[in-house]
Amino acid sequence: MGSRLRLENKVAIVTGGGSVASGIGNGRAAAILFAREGAKVMIVDIKQAAAEETLAAIKKEGGEAEIFVADVSKAKDCQAIVKKVLDRWGKLDILDNNGGISGPGSVVEVSEEDWDRVMAVNVKSMMLMGKYA
Repeated sequence: MGSRLRLENKVAIVTGGGSVASGIGNGRAAAILFAREGAKVMIVDIKQAAAEETLAAIKKEGGEAEIFVADVSKAKDCQAIVKKVLDRWGKLDILDNNGGISGPGSVVEVSEEDWDRVMAVNVKSMMLMGKYA
């Protein structure tokens, strides 16, 4: 078997590409592994510091990536993410929707506003990213 990278010449967007804590969440792990396999990765997160940590990990291994700070529950942000990827790399091959949040407390404790925010980030964002990708 050759040493060809499985994602060479591919371009990926990973939403939730930062991590909630100092460890490695699903989004950060996906971004690092995509880059390790040769993909160019747009790391999307609402928290710039978290996205920068993922970027540093990718660059340390010699991968190519950029960050985009965005709220994926907003259509204008999703459109802007895809536009930046197309402007930068000319195409998009992989969309990995990892952005997600948890609500405070159980369903009997959570406010309607908090519930709506969780649904917007965890569900609506997937529709929006897919629509504009």
